[in-house]
Parts: sequence; structure tokens; C-alpha cells
Amino acid sequence: MCLPFKWRLGSVFLLFLAISLQGAPMISNIAPEVLATLETPPPGFSPTGFRSSYKSENLHDYLNGGAERYLGYGFKELVVCEFIFEQSRSPIVAEIYLMNSPANAYGIFSSDRAGENPDSVGLDAALGDYLLQFWQGPYFVRIMDSDLAGGLKNALLSFGKSISAAMPGPQASDRPEIISLLPVQGCIPSSVCYFHTQNSLNSLVYLGEKNLLGLGPEVEAVSAEYRIKETGRIIRCLIIRYPTGRACKAGFENLVRSRDKLPEAARRELSHLSVFAEKLLVVFGKAESTWIRNLEEKLNQ
Repeated sequence: MCLPFKWRLGSVFLLFLAISLQGAPMISNIAPEVLATLETPPPGFSPTGFRSSYKSENLHDYLNGGAERYLGYGFKELVVCEFIFEQSRSPIVAEIYLMNSPANAYGIFSSDRAGENPDSVGLDAALGDYLLQFWQGPYFVRIMDSDLAGGLKNALLSFGKSISAAMPGPQASDRPEIISLLPVQGCIPSSVCYFHTQNSLNSLVYLGEKNLLGLGPEVEAVSAEYRIKETGRIIRCLIIRYPTGRACKAGFENLVRSRDKLPEAARRELSHLSVFAEKLLVVFGKAESTWIRNLEEKLNQ
């Protein structure tokens, strides 16, 4: 799992960072009731005084080396606060990200969702030993035990529930519609990832730095891994939906022309390409012909 920030920071450094970045008050687009959850955390949590806000122009100051992933999902604003969990004196950091749509809040969550789903916070969540992540409406939330001490799952979940309760009610329709095009049988749920950019694609399957497929903010893509029951093999299915059939055809033709120049792993695994109006299907790994045919029929509807 690739975490967007190295958290082993002491409170003294965090306070220094907050002071050094402090400037004119920033007007926030995050709902006041959501921000209020950071002013009045659940019982057992005390604020340390560290609080900072970021917009797209300075997100790199916080996510050094990781900002591009968030910017590719329509990032609008981030608020970060630090607390002390009084029972263990552990520092807890809460991050609330506002994205430009619920679909992109789901997208940034789907790009790194390691952990168990507690089913009691957000629309989807992932809870690990040190980190809770969830999305709800246009928000993506991370709450982390920054000492990496472990054993604080219940505390992280308690804080997450407090924030979730202040957000718009979870709506299943907030998930991107393109996900419904994926076959269900054999799908590995934790592998489903919604994205728009070459940067995101390369984190899933590396096709090189050139944007052969013409990905961008107006292009929707979803990737998922499948376990073939008969052989146990894992394949990757990639569905891309373009704003126009012309753009789709250009992406298809670019990939066909450049196939022999792809990185070795992608060149070896790329097994199928087909195009349906504005939708492009790419499969990596050998899939059964029946599976491919059924998927193509669905995409052609």
C-alpha cells in the first residue's frame, strides 16, 4: 500500500509546520457541520492545536510526492488536524478531503483501500491496524494513528463515525455508474479502481509515461482483477469510457500502434482489445473466450 504521507512526525514538528504555513484565513468549501467535528471530537480525544488547510495550489506542501494522485481525482480542499487519544496518549491525525464529486471521492478511496470494511462508517471503508479510510458524498476521510502503535482500531472507528454522521447520507447511487459494466463473477472486490489519469493507470498496470489512451478529466476508467476459477489465474479488465466515439477510436488506435513498444510486462500480458462506440475494453492476462464474449455483449448494449 502506498501511503501519501510519511507519518512518523512528532507533535513539535507538526506545530511548527502549522505556524510556518499559516497565512490569511482560507474560506473553506467544506460544510460547516463537517468542520465542526474537528472542533468537538468524540469523547477521549483532545486537540493538540495543529490544524492546517490546503488547496490544489499548495497540496504538494503536505503530500510531498503524492499530490498528483489526488489532483487527478478533482481535489478541491483538505483540512488536517491532530488529536491525542487520551487513553494511550497516542497522536491521531484526521484528514478530510473535499473532492469535486462523489464519484471522485469514491475514486480516490478505491485507489488505496487496504483493510477490512467495518460496514458502519461511510459508503465504503477500509480499516487497518493504523488507518481508517472512508468516503461519503464528495468527501474522502483518513484517520491515522501516526505513531503506528497499533491496537487503536476502535478509537479510529469511533472518530470516523463522528465525522460520517455530519456528512450527507450515504447514497449507493454516488458510486460511478461505469462500475456496473464490470462482470461480477470472479471479481476481486478490493481490486476495483475508478480513475481518470495516466498516473493512476500506471499504478495499476504500467504502460509507460506516454498517455497512449488519451486519459484525462473527461475520461472515465475502471479497472478490476478477476480470478479465473478453472485455472486460478488472475487477469485484469480495464474499461474506458470516452466523451466521444472519436476519442475512443484514437485511444484504441494509439495502443494498437504502440503495442510492440510497451514495457515488457504490459506487452506480454496484453491479450485483448476491442472498441464499442465510446467504450474501450482492454484485458491483461489470458481470459476465457466465453468470458470475453459475454462482456463484449454487455458493452455493446
